[in-house]
Amino acid sequence: MACSFAPAASGTIESDNSLPLVRAFNVALSNNPRMAAVRAQLGITQSNLVQANVLPNPGVFIDNQYNFTYKLGASLVIEPPWRLIFRRAAAKSQITQTDLEITRNLWLFRGEVRKAYVDCAVAVEMAEVRKQVHALMMHLHSVAKERFEKGDVAKLDIYRAELAVIQADIQVKQAEIQIQQTKEQLAILLGTNSFASAMLSSVRTELLTDTSSLPSEPELFKVAKANRLELKIVEQQRKVNIANLKVARGNILPAPRFNVGGMTEDKINSPLNRRTVFFQSTIELPILDRQQGIIARLKATEEQLKLESLSQENIINAQVFLAYRRVQVQRVKIDTFRKRALNLSETISNAADLSYRIGQTDINSAIVAQQENVLVQTQYLDAVLAYELAVNDLEQAIGIPLQ
Repeated sequence: MACSFAPAASGTIESDNSLPLVRAFNVALSNNPRMAAVRAQLGITQSNLVQANVLPNPGVFIDNQYNFTYKLGASLVIEPPWRLIFRRAAAKSQITQTDLEITRNLWLFRGEVRKAYVDCAVAVEMAEVRKQVHALMMHLHSVAKERFEKGDVAKLDIYRAELAVIQADIQVKQAEIQIQQTKEQLAILLGTNSFASAMLSSVRTELLTDTSSLPSEPELFKVAKANRLELKIVEQQRKVNIANLKVARGNILPAPRFNVGGMTEDKINSPLNRRTVFFQSTIELPILDRQQGIIARLKATEEQLKLESLSQENIINAQVFLAYRRVQVQRVKIDTFRKRALNLSETISNAADLSYRIGQTDINSAIVAQQENVLVQTQYLDAVLAYELAVNDLEQAIGIPLQ
């Protein structure tokens, strides 16, 4: 059930005419500039490790005293070795945190891609339903013409059938616009327009996630606690905070400064006319500044992060339970449509068409039956869309894919 964020080998969709959901994930993660910007954050954080290895610059010590005594040498700050160790540990912890944050952004982006993909797939199948309705209304219109020519019905039936055709035509055009809209949004996420003619997976069969064997809510919550990146990020923030606390405590003992070089006494003012070496040292005493402000802030941050972890668990608990119930509700609707409503609606539609052709019913009954059939199919597709979005929310809530 692990999720892979590996980029696709190719960012285009030209090798074949299909775009399954998994391939859409890979193309989007590979091509979308938002994800490139997110991944680039790791390089910024890795620079902290480079900076952690930097030692203080040496200096040049010059002392030009009265009576022509000169001192020239080097000034060196000698850092205690633990400072470098603590800085490196803090930088590595920060890199791990950034890596988790990048993974979280990729996971959230995966949810956006899935939602846009399902929206587009549903729009395509909804357009097919609208086209079927248009064809049925055209058929009724032709039947009404035939019966009128035979003298079986009044011309009013032709007008009513023609009005139904016009309404169906409007719905077809709206459905086509909806397809273009959803494809545009999906193309933006994919970072490519080459999928415009690609075939998406069927939302009725291939994309309909099977959640009949889902674990219970408490089990899903346990899965979420083990996999949600928000909790892992908070835990890593605590590790970064502890590492920074070690850095602050390591900085309590100041780094000594040593000056060493040569001293020259000019013979004009000194009978010795000599040259010798000198050594000086400056060591601050940690009496007033003991990093107490930084240490107090880091200790307060530790307490806040403990509460933040509990807060995230509370949020995750609410998200898991809400998404689980939404999946259950939509699953019941889909099962009812599949087992009962769809077949019955199709039977009524066919019977109404046949009844009108043989003169058992009027045009209104036939049109209403076809419209009700379309309404049932539309409600079914709406339920499938709501179900897939609920599944997407549940995946986001537990932190891993359900399939």
